[in-house]
Amino acid sequence: MSDYVQEKDQQQILGHPIGLFVLFFTEMWERFSYYGMRALLILFLVAKIEDDGWGWTRSEAYALFGWYVMLVYLLPLLGGWLADNKWGHVKTVIVGASIITLGHASMAVSDLQIGMDLKFVFYIGLLLIVLGTGLFKPNMSAIVGKMYPPQSDKKDGAYTIFYMGVNSGAFIGTLLVGWIGENFSWTWGFGLAGIFMLFGLLQFYYARDVFGKAASEPKPKEVNLTAEEKENIVPFTKRDLTLVSIGGFFVISWIVDGLYSVITRGKHFLTQDLFSFDLFGTSISVDMSSVFFLLSIVFFISLGVSRLKRFQPIERDRLKVVFIIAFFVIFFWASFEQAGTTMNIFAKDYTNRTLTGSWGLFYKIIDFLLSIVPMVVLSWVIYKLGKAIIKKYPLTILFTTISFIIIWGLVIFRVYDKMVGDSTLVDTSWFQILNPFFIITLAPLYSKFWKKYTFSGPQKFFMGLTLLASGFGMLAIGASGIEPGAQTASVSMMWLLLAYFLHTMGELAVSPVGLSYVSKLAPARMLAFLFGIWYVFTGLSGKLASIMAEYSDGIAENIGLSGFFLIFTIIPFIAGLVMLSLNKPIKRMMHGIDK
Repeated sequence: MSDYVQEKDQQQILGHPIGLFVLFFTEMWERFSYYGMRALLILFLVAKIEDDGWGWTRSEAYALFGWYVMLVYLLPLLGGWLADNKWGHVKTVIVGASIITLGHASMAVSDLQIGMDLKFVFYIGLLLIVLGTGLFKPNMSAIVGKMYPPQSDKKDGAYTIFYMGVNSGAFIGTLLVGWIGENFSWTWGFGLAGIFMLFGLLQFYYARDVFGKAASEPKPKEVNLTAEEKENIVPFTKRDLTLVSIGGFFVISWIVDGLYSVITRGKHFLTQDLFSFDLFGTSISVDMSSVFFLLSIVFFISLGVSRLKRFQPIERDRLKVVFIIAFFVIFFWASFEQAGTTMNIFAKDYTNRTLTGSWGLFYKIIDFLLSIVPMVVLSWVIYKLGKAIIKKYPLTILFTTISFIIIWGLVIFRVYDKMVGDSTLVDTSWFQILNPFFIITLAPLYSKFWKKYTFSGPQKFFMGLTLLASGFGMLAIGASGIEPGAQTASVSMMWLLLAYFLHTMGELAVSPVGLSYVSKLAPARMLAFLFGIWYVFTGLSGKLASIMAEYSDGIAENIGLSGFFLIFTIIPFIAGLVMLSLNKPIKRMMHGIDK
């Protein structure tokens, strides 16, 4: 195996090495798992017990969802460290995908009627998915980066193509898992994701040699490093380890107390109600677990500042940029992740989803096209990949083909059910396919746009945050006629459609661009770890999003749903302006990366 796979003797598809497209389909099935869960989890938890749900309140469901999303993105720190220091990226991905598969299997059996309550098995399944994703996620992004020579001008395009794989899985997962869960069985919906994660694992495993030595081995041992590389290493001191230990104690206590509270539906072992304050007419209480979280932040910031001072000047500046853009990503994802919580409930309880007459027929035609066209495109990509690797990696293309034959069967059955059925009620989860569909559609256009027009990273982030804010502006307008405190309404779905379109345009200006910059700015010896750090910030965003969602009903009672969505219109836009004002110093600290 060579260090990098983009060489003259390597087969390519669309100007990129074939390994990128193996990653494309592997990541697609993992995202099928994650977004299928994302579409169903809230709906399942709040569904009435007679509808086979758990009958939880909205705030309880938001809380579990928030911990799930946060931990899914927090554990990549562990996955990145293991890959960099012990296993290498490829092995860590294989282990992670195996654990995710076991997690879905656990959730699929948790509803079996065997004379005992298997709810704990559901929680074990969630925990396994969290752990597996933590191992899987940062290393997929790192493998993309390590397949190309440092500073390759093709990385932005590669991450955009990879991001299409992410959202292809999100699209198909939401389309099928959401439909099966809402209309047939929650258990079947949760279990379906595990089947395709298994296919993703198998097709990745049998093509593992294609990714190059740099992706398959951990970072070189110190004895094998050059004098310059040894000089750049910043070892952990006793003080560093002390800060990690104390900060880790506080953050683990916060997480355990929070999970205990969710599982027991309200109990805590840490002191509650230390003090409270008023926000938008809603009383916000602060407890000991929140104080522990803030203390952990203080200790980890102290650790980061201390370690940054010991890096060489250029590496130090570039690492500062990684942390700056990761910080501003919080403002983006904390707003964007309302899609899985308040926007999901907005679609369920406040949107007119029943279409009549010609609008009903129009919906069926659009749904048909949305279901079939992306599958045709993905099948064409599989055909191109198959031609390139069938001789060398036949089992990979075999498992990929089998998985798509099954998916085609499910998609055709779904389309048939929708076309011949009398109902023109739009599934709640249907709206969540819009984001990945728009990404699949718009990503190639964005890739060409970035090549034709030169924008710096901060300028792209400003665009993304502004577009996100505009999407919430549409929701604020759409919800303006809903009375404060109303539990149901019948708002036109046009506002959700516009919001998802603008949010997607914003996401394409932030997420793949951010991944590409981390790949370019991070020292090669700690690439997966830096991706882990990136996802930690994403996870904190998800938790912040759920906290806001937990208080959404209280806020909406005082200032209305329109006022609630207006919060997410104002804050991201202000964050975008601040990011834009930092354009010159950030470019300077990149030291030539962002020319």
